[in-house]
Amino acid sequence: MRKPSLAVLLLVLVALLAACAGGPPKRVYPPQASVQELRVQDDGSWRLSLRIRNFSTVPMRFSRLQASFTVGGHDAARFDFDPAVTVGPGSAELIEQVFTPGAAASDAVKKALANRSSVAYLLSGRLASSDPRTDDPIEYPSRLDPVPGLDGVLR
Repeated sequence: MRKPSLAVLLLVLVALLAACAGGPPKRVYPPQASVQELRVQDDGSWRLSLRIRNFSTVPMRFSRLQASFTVGGHDAARFDFDPAVTVGPGSAELIEQVFTPGAAASDAVKKALANRSSVAYLLSGRLASSDPRTDDPIEYPSRLDPVPGLDGVLR
């Protein structure tokens, strides 16, 4: 009688070990891109820090960001570049872009800085990764506020 119960116990242990061998499930969720900081440079150009968030359970290698960036309802810039960044699971990374904004968007930011008030922005477009292969729409509306003590900086 002992041998069948030992065989059953070994079978259960092998089944449990096989169930654990695959590791945690791999899930890929759409990423998110948003503005971390906008810094007005002395020459009038903007240094934009973009935050790319990976909600997936696997690392993602981002290979293309195509987006339009509007501030105060005015076109500030259009992006189409390779961020060349790998973001770990459940993590985020910052990338920077320097550009000369549209005149109306520039005026909206100057007004917000002068009045110490917030200004609305919208980042919309597509964010693609090469590993795993994805191409997701992004749309992130929010507001930027002047940072006390830092001239020309909004977060």
